[in-house]
Amino acid sequence: MTQDCSNSPSTADVSQRLPKGIHITGADRKSDPGIERMPWGYLFIHNKTAQVFEKEMEAYNKENPTSSHACFIHRSFTYRQKNEKGGVKKELKPTISGLVFLQGKTVDLQNFLRARYPQYHLVNDRCKGMPASISDKMMQPFMTVLKDNPERVTFLREPFEKFAKDHVKLRVLTGIFKGCEGYIVRIDRDRQLVFDFGSYAVAIRGVHKEDFEVVEE
Repeated sequence: MTQDCSNSPSTADVSQRLPKGIHITGADRKSDPGIERMPWGYLFIHNKTAQVFEKEMEAYNKENPTSSHACFIHRSFTYRQKNEKGGVKKELKPTISGLVFLQGKTVDLQNFLRARYPQYHLVNDRCKGMPASISDKMMQPFMTVLKDNPERVTFLREPFEKFAKDHVKLRVLTGIFKGCEGYIVRIDRDRQLVFDFGSYAVAIRGVHKEDFEVVEE
């Protein structure tokens, strides 16, 4: 998920590969790690049963506050005809893939699913060969954007490693995604931030006005 740094590129080479029109600061700084909260894992559930699972999780968390696991379902807008007279109704529904996130340590989530939902399993990070773990620091802005404006988020088919070629890894210094690292890539004629999200490559629109710094690897 990182660039091959066996031969470190020169400063001039890096400058030539920086995205034009993006505000880059001159020095690499370590971001304040702050308080690290529980990470997140994820699984796939059929979209028709995802909402039932969500309600069951709400009931479980209410009954078991000391061993609760926050649940978040990836939703997107769907459009359907209102009635025979026409018009379109916009609805926010679970995605076809049924992408569901649970908060907690990997071992705790595995034990929870094994005991209550043995038919479900956490998705593996293909690079590590073990269940993917997403930091809460990254998950929070992701959930905020998906709730307010899900069209800004795109899950890409290509692996994250692919975007390292001809791109410089950058760290966001401002805005809701402050601290996230990834590549500025032109997708659908729009410059988007592509970052690693639990072995997925995820693109976020609307970040080109933020400040960035080069990540030294």
